[in-house]
Amino acid sequence: MSESERELVVVGVNNAVISPLLELLEERKTVKPGQLCLLEAEDCEADPQVFANRSIAAQSLEAFAFAPGQIVVLLKSGPEAQAAMAAAEQAGAWILDAAGNARGDETALLVHPLVNTADIAVAERRLLVLPVAGAAMVVEALLPLRSLLKSAEVTLNQPVSALGKAAVDAMAAQTAQMFNAQDVEVDPEIGQRLAFNILSSSEPPLPSGHNLTELSLVHDLQRLLGDEIAVDATVNTASVFHGQLANVRVLLQTPTDLEQLRRLLGNGARLEMVERPSAAEAVGRDTTLIGRLRTSLLNPGQFDFCTASDNLRKDLAMNCVQIVHLLLKNH
Repeated sequence: MSESERELVVVGVNNAVISPLLELLEERKTVKPGQLCLLEAEDCEADPQVFANRSIAAQSLEAFAFAPGQIVVLLKSGPEAQAAMAAAEQAGAWILDAAGNARGDETALLVHPLVNTADIAVAERRLLVLPVAGAAMVVEALLPLRSLLKSAEVTLNQPVSALGKAAVDAMAAQTAQMFNAQDVEVDPEIGQRLAFNILSSSEPPLPSGHNLTELSLVHDLQRLLGDEIAVDATVNTASVFHGQLANVRVLLQTPTDLEQLRRLLGNGARLEMVERPSAAEAVGRDTTLIGRLRTSLLNPGQFDFCTASDNLRKDLAMNCVQIVHLLLKNH
C-alpha cells in the first residue's frame, strides 16, 4: 500500500488537541482529506471538523473496522479507546497513544521525535506512546545537557487542558459563575475549584505523597534521558486554559559556568532563548522557550531555569504529526 493510500484514523474528536492537530496536518500536507478518518464514541456528540476546506464528520468508534496499514492516533482515553487500541493492534495497524491508554505498559515504545524515533524500526509492538503531559517539553530543555546531567528537579505548572476537555468546560463554567456572583459548582472528580486557583495536586496523593502524574513524569523523563539521571517532580495545576511552564533545577556531573550552560541550551533543537518565559508567550509557537538561567544560591554546582511551551500545539499536536509522518514514510 502506497503512502497516499494509507488511512490516518484519529480517535477522540472531542479532545482539545483536535484543532491544532488538524491544523498542523493540513499545514504540512501530511495526509489528504480522503485519507483522514475521525472517530468518536456513539454516546458522545461530535461536530464535523474542517480539514483542507472539507467538512469531515466523525464516524462511530464502535462500528469502525480497523485494518492493516492504518495509523491510529488515540486522543481519547477510557474503555472505548482501550477497546479500539486492542482492535487496531490485532488488525495490524500502527497505534500512537497520546492519551495514556498504554501508560505503564513497558512493551509499548515511549517515543519523542528528537530522541528515539530510530527505535520504531525495532519496536516490540506496533504500539507507540507519547510522553505524559509536560515531559516532552522538559526533555527538549534537558536534552542539550544530557551527557552532563547528574540530577534534575522539575516543578511543572500544568494548564487545565492537561486534565481534559471536561476540566476546561468546568473551569469556564466556574469563571462565569464567579463573575456573576453565583455559587461555584466544583467538579467532584477534582474536588477543588479550578477557576482563579492554583492546585498543589489535581488528583489524590499516593502513600508516598506524590501523585500518579508526578511519578509518570519522572518515569517518562528517565526512560527518554536515561535512568542513571536522578529525577524528582512536582506538578501543580494553574488556572489557565493552556500553555505550560516548568521551573527546572539541574545538578551537573562536572564544574560548569553559567555562560557554558547558556551556550549549550542556546544550541538545543527546537529551543528558543528568551529573557522571561511565560505560558502565554509560548502559546501558538512551535518552539520550547528557555530563560531565567541562574546559579542556585544553595549550591554553586546547581543551575535553575524556566521552560515554557504550548501543551496542545507543541507537545501533543506537533509530536503526533512528526511521528505520523515518519510512520507514513518509513513504516
